[in-house]
Amino acid sequence: MVGGFTKAVSSFAYRNFFKKESTYFSTVVVAGVAFAMTFNVAVDRYWDKKTAGTKWEDIKHRYVSS
Repeated sequence: MVGGFTKAVSSFAYRNFFKKESTYFSTVVVAGVAFAMTFNVAVDRYWDKKTAGTKWEDIKHRYVSS
């Protein structure tokens, strides 16, 4: 039953994360930091893949002798 499951999950979330202001604030801050870190890693990986072969790390050996 979808309605029962949804109600149970929302009840659990309310009781454990949103009932008290301090836990609500902590949940929002932790979720925001986690989202920012995940988004940053995803965009960095995408950009590294898109620009592979054109970055200084990739062409440094052509111009600098060790």
